[in-house]
Amino acid sequence: MHKQKWYFIITLIGLLHLAFIPGAAGLDPLPPVTETNGSLGTCYSAYNTTYAQLAYNAGSRWDRFDFRWSSIEPSHGSFNFGPHDTMVNRDHAQGINIVGILGSTPEWAADPSCTATAAHPTLTAPPDFWIQWEGATGWPYHCPPETRYEPWTGPGSANDWGNYVYQVVNHFKGQVNTWELWNEQDVSYFWAGTRYSYAQILKVGYQAVKAADPEATVLFGGLAYWGNPGFYTAVLDMLAADPAGAEHNYYFDVMSLHLYASVYQTHEIATRVMQNVSSRVGSHPLWLTETGVKVWDEDEKPPGWPGEWPPYYSATAAEAATYIIAAYAGARAAGVERVFTFRLHDDTAGMPGQRYGLVRDDYTLRPAYLAYQTAARYLRGENQLTGPFDNETVRRVTFWGTPHGRIDVLWNHTPTATTYLHPAVLPTATLVTHLGVTQTLTATTGQYTIDLAPATCRNNPEGLYTIGGPPVLLIQADTTPPAITLHPLPAALYTNPLTVTWTISDSGSGPWYAEIAHAPTPTGPWELTAGWQQTQGVTQTQLTLPGSGAWHFHARARDNTGNWEAWPTTAEISTTLHLTRTVALSCTFFSDLNQSGRRESEEPLLTGITARWLGLEEQLVTETTGISGAWHITQSVDLGDYILTVEHAEHLPARYPFTVTSGTGTQLITRTLGLRPIVARVYLPLVLR
Repeated sequence: MHKQKWYFIITLIGLLHLAFIPGAAGLDPLPPVTETNGSLGTCYSAYNTTYAQLAYNAGSRWDRFDFRWSSIEPSHGSFNFGPHDTMVNRDHAQGINIVGILGSTPEWAADPSCTATAAHPTLTAPPDFWIQWEGATGWPYHCPPETRYEPWTGPGSANDWGNYVYQVVNHFKGQVNTWELWNEQDVSYFWAGTRYSYAQILKVGYQAVKAADPEATVLFGGLAYWGNPGFYTAVLDMLAADPAGAEHNYYFDVMSLHLYASVYQTHEIATRVMQNVSSRVGSHPLWLTETGVKVWDEDEKPPGWPGEWPPYYSATAAEAATYIIAAYAGARAAGVERVFTFRLHDDTAGMPGQRYGLVRDDYTLRPAYLAYQTAARYLRGENQLTGPFDNETVRRVTFWGTPHGRIDVLWNHTPTATTYLHPAVLPTATLVTHLGVTQTLTATTGQYTIDLAPATCRNNPEGLYTIGGPPVLLIQADTTPPAITLHPLPAALYTNPLTVTWTISDSGSGPWYAEIAHAPTPTGPWELTAGWQQTQGVTQTQLTLPGSGAWHFHARARDNTGNWEAWPTTAEISTTLHLTRTVALSCTFFSDLNQSGRRESEEPLLTGITARWLGLEEQLVTETTGISGAWHITQSVDLGDYILTVEHAEHLPARYPFTVTSGTGTQLITRTLGLRPIVARVYLPLVLR
């Protein structure tokens, strides 16, 4: 959880007995979301069948919850999977995948140096302060296992953590194939050990998971991040230094992050985390396994409340709906693969005063539920994401080539209402509010006019607007790809780069750019030669190829809503590039006695000549010494300019340029070259001082 969440864990205990405000009426849901790309999930949606069905209808295809060691193995070697079997079966019945969180050391396995007080953080809350499911007990067992440094060689080894992980993964193999190793280990509430201990937890846990299920995916424990921003990088450095790290993918398959309250951090911090992971242990996917914002306006301010009201890092139910789409768009634009909303419902009995749910405990829906449905229905199936882009008032994230067309997610990041003019690539578009209400827009002078409401949420010590105004989705519904035709090339070409021309046809939003690839055979292997920098807004470009020979080309086009034409399976056009030529160089060398440059009958041929054939940058092509009278040599060289240098002991050296031109036959170059004789030598005395 986000660090700000913990600010209220203790102070909001007083809300435990606060009555639910009757005015917080539920909403009618949008139609169930049946088609998704699996990028959206929720946390703790398997409490009962109704909640699980609500999660599925919202478009969630993942559920994330705890498989606590302290609940599953309450005594050494005694495993109780029953409650979790029920939850797993419940999610599976709804078609929901599961991320299982492994952690919460039982007292019998805890390091004795971790005191009982540390093992049970003092909170004035009922025993079920944390989530309970049909016999699964609370989390706060955060001591590291005593035997964590013992070798784990398989089931039954001395490493209790490794045995627990193996047994759980093995039991649920085929039902749960994604496992998260601990939760928020970078804050003391969930982890009383060191970063070194957590690195060991990862190393042992990863190997135990893979031993039980080699196809399983292992997540780095979800980072609270703000509690200790340097924790994860220190752990990554340890994993990078491990001699066997690379062999085991550095002991995790996916990085996991938790971010709350600010839609802008979902892009900024996610980008930073991905960069830090990549620079240390190579690229790993990133999942945002918790994100959300606490709702404050369905509670009354408690008597004697000592802090700010509204509480810091909270929002109204309406603002929380705004958060859903903007945070999702920002995270996906950063490259986050999956986004899990914390949480499906409030569970105010287990988490008093923590209203994060898309759904209330009485099954009524908050506006955030409709926003979640809107994101799941539309923001999927893209072939590219770009942004976020900001102007003075509006932030934009674009989903290209979705099943609905191009979708621009737009919101006002200022406290003043604004009118935004968006470039049109089609005469009409559909505007979808964050709650799923649609209307048709007509472009005027090539632009859509969109009114965007102001940002209102600034519940933080800095007074920043952390959510923005309600976002809208501008959908330009062209889903038909364009078609490109490459124009034929001559059978033979002698220049590099060469010029390729084309025509693009498109009946919708119009062509945007093309990609052109080349290969040495008609079927590949293909290498991209030109992209949008060379092809946007033009119908020809120059391509530089690696060298001479037969070259084959194919292309695909993209339109202004992001639709891609499929790559042709074979070449569309071909040519043979002649960048080399065979040259027969024939030179006669004579002593140019009268310095006329022409050989006279009395001017003798020379012997003992050294001739060098050089490139323009003095690189040697070939060299011959001891030439008598004439030099005849045949060489295959690149087209271009060359230099012939000639040296003789009794004559001044000379340089003669020549050019190898394009052509199919042997180029014959014949030269009669005269060298000027040395007529005098002057020897200067050596003076010693």
